[in-house]
Amino acid sequence: MITLSFHGAARTVTGSKYLLTVNDTRVLIDCGMFQGRREIRQRNWQPLPFDPATVDALIITHAHVDHIGYLPRVTKLGYTGPIYMTPPTVEICELSLRDSARIQEEDAEYRNRKKLTRHAVALPLFTEEDTEAMLPQLTPVLFDQWQEVNDDVRFRFHIAGHVLGAASVEIEARDGERVVRILFSGDVGRYGNRLTNDPEEPPQVDYLVCESTYGGRLHPVMVPEFAFTDLITEAVKDKSVLLIPAFAIGRTQQITTMITQLICEERIPAVDVYIDSPMAVSATDIYRRFPSYHKIPPEELGGNSCSMGSDQVHLIRKRKGSKKLNDLDGPAIIISSSGMLTGGRILHHLLNRIDDPRTTLALVGYMAEGTLGRRLLEGEGEIAIHKQPKKVRARVVNLTGMSGHADYNELLHWLEPITQAPQMTFLTHGELDSCEALAEHIRSERNWPTMIPEIDQTVELV
Repeated sequence: MITLSFHGAARTVTGSKYLLTVNDTRVLIDCGMFQGRREIRQRNWQPLPFDPATVDALIITHAHVDHIGYLPRVTKLGYTGPIYMTPPTVEICELSLRDSARIQEEDAEYRNRKKLTRHAVALPLFTEEDTEAMLPQLTPVLFDQWQEVNDDVRFRFHIAGHVLGAASVEIEARDGERVVRILFSGDVGRYGNRLTNDPEEPPQVDYLVCESTYGGRLHPVMVPEFAFTDLITEAVKDKSVLLIPAFAIGRTQQITTMITQLICEERIPAVDVYIDSPMAVSATDIYRRFPSYHKIPPEELGGNSCSMGSDQVHLIRKRKGSKKLNDLDGPAIIISSSGMLTGGRILHHLLNRIDDPRTTLALVGYMAEGTLGRRLLEGEGEIAIHKQPKKVRARVVNLTGMSGHADYNELLHWLEPITQAPQMTFLTHGELDSCEALAEHIRSERNWPTMIPEIDQTVELV
């Protein structure tokens, strides 16, 4: 008997966790943290609907927090087996989870010290000690290499684009003489992206689990260089500060190399760029070590004046240096994480600058429902950061053309090589309206059966 349970990313874009049961074998695909509204975040603290100690293998598609952020927690709760992922994802995972643990511990300490918690004591979901205990379980697997879990299950990774090391997962599950092939899309990247490799053609499968983050939308036709040229030229003219929340892995490198190239080509005035993220600084070294996994030329990752090594780029590692940026006058650009404004140093910069009309906040990626980034995108005029109310007087701009997620047209293009309809296509990792929109596109253009699972729903793969 083969069953599939959806314990995350069901009618939401976070908390990815899919439990595949093949007779007595249990495999968990992704192990993400829930983000967004409080009722969604609370799921991180609720007991799992399965015992982690009974899981035989854990497979990770890529190293974003909504896919890996629960790993130290699940190992603390009893999972002791291997955690499979591509080699770059191993290194990013180590970096990201150490950073996440540190931020959680710092935020808990800050809330307790400032008495900003509704609980008796604010606690981190996991600690740096939990993270270090989990790291030896990370197990690298190359793309297109079959990896045996046991006699009933094997899998291999396919290039998904999206971010460094990101993969789709093809699984072969054996139930007696019957073999069922399942593909988990992970997050599908965009074609022709300056940073990431194009997604690989998917294999023929019996069942498909497909993300639908942008299942109902098309990305606007926008050349990011033009948009940034206008924003930065205006910031220099007004002597203002441009704040850019950006994921430390991928987006920060993409934006920084683009800005320094614009300066080098004299398309924009020289302006100081402050990367206030220790993780982003370290992530650049990972890009250097894995040149075949991305498109950035090595010379653009450091060592010349048109790169991360530019004199205009200032790398901020310590909290003391981050605090000094509070006194910074424009013109300047501050790039900091997290990308959806769910935590990290960017919140302190917002607290300092969101009520200043000379500040521009540039949102450059997907903002999940309930996140501060989404609320600002939707025009909220007053927000609270660490329970401190702030008027939104800064200019908020949306640069959706820089998203690393495929839109529905790109997803349909990615699916074209699958010539025989899967028995079922499960649409996940999207808000309900996005899932419904992609389901309609797939039914009308491909005539495939589709299903939008609910959280904790289990289906039998017959």
